[in-house]
Order: sequence, then structure tokens, then C-alpha cells
Amino acid sequence: MTRDFMHVKALLLITILAAAFAGAASSAETCTGFQWSVATELSWVAARDAEAVATGGSIASIPDKAIELTLEHSPSVKLPAMPGIKKQAIAKNSFSGWFSIAEVGKPGTYQITIPNHAWIDVVQNNALVPSTAFSGDKNCAGLHKSVRYDLGAGPMIVQISGAPDKLMRLTIHASEKK
Repeated sequence: MTRDFMHVKALLLITILAAAFAGAASSAETCTGFQWSVATELSWVAARDAEAVATGGSIASIPDKAIELTLEHSPSVKLPAMPGIKKQAIAKNSFSGWFSIAEVGKPGTYQITIPNHAWIDVVQNNALVPSTAFSGDKNCAGLHKSVRYDLGAGPMIVQISGAPDKLMRLTIHASEKK
């Protein structure tokens, strides 16, 4: 390779990296409306790597990355538990779905964060788990709301109702004390 070509290639790489970091910083700056930090969620949702699962599928444990859930047309989905939202509130042209996690692991407070408007339910021991806190930011590019739940060890089910898109990248992780 010639020196000029290598120089152009290096400048192109620097430009791409600078744009990527600027985009990440810009997203973080616009996500200040949450009551707690969503920095981990932003990085996981933006990453290429995600745990893929289809509606009705299962994953072994809570991953240290985003989960990409393939949802189905809401009227055709049978959720394991009755959602905490009225059926009439779920748009007929929306998407819903669920997946199970075989083992939560350590009991504690976990937060589930989603990128757009939808209803989140968590099921453990055949019952809906009440949320303990909620936070959202309509101005955040990439994330819409984050909900906290006190979970025990063992299996759990995550249900999503009324999402606008067929694919949803969500995150689950132990919440930081605040």
C-alpha cells in the first residue's frame, strides 16, 4: 500500500471512531430524565451482540448484554399470565410476547429497560411480581422506560405487551443502589 492510501485509511478510521463516540455521548446526554443511571443499558442496546430469543423461548440465565426478543402480533399471543394492563389498552396492530429465564440466580432488585412504549410484566411462582420503581425519559434516544422488580432466585418469565415493533432489545440486570 502507498503511504497516501494508508493515510486516508487511517483518517477514515479515526473519523468513524469519533462519530461513534460522539453518538454514544450524545445519547447519554439526552438520557438524563431517568431517576437512575441507564449507562449500562445504553451500551448494551447499542452493541452488536445480543441474546436472541423468540416469543415462548427460554434462556438459561440473565445475560450481561441486551436481549433481542422477537414479538408476535398482539391478538395472536397467549401470555403465560394475565397482564397487569387492561386488554383494551393493547393496540390490535401492536406486538407482544414473552420468554422465560431458567435461573435468576441471586435474589435482589433487578431493572428491566425497554426502548419504546410497551407494558412489562414479570412472573415468578405463577404470580405477577409488582414493580417497586419506574423511571422513563421520552427524550432519550434508544431507551424509553426502566422498571424495577424485587426477584427471588429461580425461574422467571418476562412478558411484553403492546410494543410498536416486532423486535425489541431490552436489558435486565441487578440494579445499583440509589
